[in-house]
Amino acid sequence: MNRLWNPIGWFERLWIRNKIIVIYIPLIIVPLLVLGVVSNRMFTDSLIEKTKRNSIDESNLILSQVNSIIQNMESCANILTTDLNRIMSRNPGGADPYETLQFRGQIESQLATDLTIFPDVDSAIFIDSRNLNIFTSYPTRGDKDRAVFGSGMLEQIPPDESFGVNHWLPMQRRDYLVTDPQTPVVTLAKVVADLNTGTPLGTLLLNVKERSISAAYLNMSKGSSSHYFVVDQQGMVISAPETARLLKPLQDDGLNRLLTASGSFSQVVRTDAGNNLVTSVAYDKLGWMLVNVVPMYMLTGDIQKNSWMTALIGAVCLLFGLVGAGMLSRIIARPLLQLTKAMRKVKDGHLDSRSDIQTPDEIGLLSSVFNTMIAQIQGLLQRVETEQRMKKEYELALIHAQIKPHFLYNTLDLIYVLNDLNRIQEARDTTKALADYYRIALSKGKEIITVGEEIKNAADYLAIQHMRYSDVFDFSIQVPRELLHEEIPKLSLQPIVENAIYHGLKTKGSFGHIIIDGFREGAAIVLRVKDDGIGISEEKAGAILRLGSGPHVPSSFGLFSVHERIRLYFGEPFGVTIQSEPGKGTEVRITVPIDDSRRKAYV
Repeated sequence: MNRLWNPIGWFERLWIRNKIIVIYIPLIIVPLLVLGVVSNRMFTDSLIEKTKRNSIDESNLILSQVNSIIQNMESCANILTTDLNRIMSRNPGGADPYETLQFRGQIESQLATDLTIFPDVDSAIFIDSRNLNIFTSYPTRGDKDRAVFGSGMLEQIPPDESFGVNHWLPMQRRDYLVTDPQTPVVTLAKVVADLNTGTPLGTLLLNVKERSISAAYLNMSKGSSSHYFVVDQQGMVISAPETARLLKPLQDDGLNRLLTASGSFSQVVRTDAGNNLVTSVAYDKLGWMLVNVVPMYMLTGDIQKNSWMTALIGAVCLLFGLVGAGMLSRIIARPLLQLTKAMRKVKDGHLDSRSDIQTPDEIGLLSSVFNTMIAQIQGLLQRVETEQRMKKEYELALIHAQIKPHFLYNTLDLIYVLNDLNRIQEARDTTKALADYYRIALSKGKEIITVGEEIKNAADYLAIQHMRYSDVFDFSIQVPRELLHEEIPKLSLQPIVENAIYHGLKTKGSFGHIIIDGFREGAAIVLRVKDDGIGISEEKAGAILRLGSGPHVPSSFGLFSVHERIRLYFGEPFGVTIQSEPGKGTEVRITVPIDDSRRKAYV
């Protein structure tokens, strides 16, 4: 009778070299396989998530550029509507050929002149509803443009219900009312009516070429594996790098159904071309969807190379393990124990732990790789922190860029009105205040300026706004001279003052006051902006500094950004506080340190 095989007894009878070999083989192969599979999965998921975020951010940036084009068209339409109304009211045309020719020249000259301000707008057309004359900003193309009267295009714009309303016609390729019949255009239509009688005077049409839309994303697609295109709600491709795809249905039915059902999303989708990371961001204003498609094989190509590299390294390590199995001794065991202790410290969260083993064998190599890996992890953590900070600063910079142009346009309009009213001295003062305001706001790229410069910047802003709203508020500034040399992030007061004017005093219904003062409080200085406006509730004041903007505080992101910037530069103890009571006014405090050494290290 044969004895049953006893693995324990068999193992005990082996030589120690063979014992180490038997143990080392699974100890090396199994962890490497698990590490390869898990790390490959983790790296793939991480790369996909990062690509999703980048694609969404990139798509939002593209849509912001597209939205800028759309807003420029609407602004151009508003300006042309006013100018055409003025021309039509002064000279409605007549039977005299010379007057008719002169009238045409006035309108077409006005169309071409106004388009120079908006380079994105390709062409403008005005159709006189009385005489059915067509006026264009481009050289006439004979009678081809008159095909519009039989196309049904004008019937899409009901004149009696459309005064002041922008009508967006779908992207189309047509041979009338365009400068290039081969290029698709998106058209904005607007009825021009007499401001006094409300009588329709005609229809204004503005065209933007598809190339202007696709230009927003063509540069981002160059040199990358992704490609963008735009579809409408019917799944029609209205903008794409390839002209052959324009104004044709999306060929991939599965992707078309997903876009129609889901709207905005970012996920891995099985398409006719294989697995792709598809990101769709909706542009609700026109019912468009910006779609970005990234082939998965392009994303995972490097990971597959790393997998092969991991397998190769694993094979080399296995070979070394087998060769060194018979050399188990105290010389080998001691370095292993030291390396194990260093690894356990890292496991417990001590990333500053290092292995001191410098032997020329495999243990020394493992020690070197371990130290390099820990150094790389620390560097990666620092880089992530730096990238997050830079992203935050970039977002804050975008906020500034968004606010300044509106203020500039309004101030230039004010200067124009003052000159038109022959109030030359006030126009000069306003111009000087505007120049000083932007000189300090730019500050040669500096983010930190003195309190004196910031006070001067706020004073210039208040002077300009007081010129516009002299019947709404007055202001006074009382900051001690000893505080003027201290430092503060630029544009800290202006958003608060702007908030006080527009959301505290303009809606008050009576004359108001704004007071800016300051004082020292321990190792910090406090600047206060007080108004006697409508005030806000304590709940809303807290929400402003917690959320910045959103459904409950839609107009307070400027205040929130000031708070975040101060905390970014000087740390958590500093920032903005709000004290307010409905009906009695609001007091906003800015607290910054006096001692520069208390700033964060990266400032």
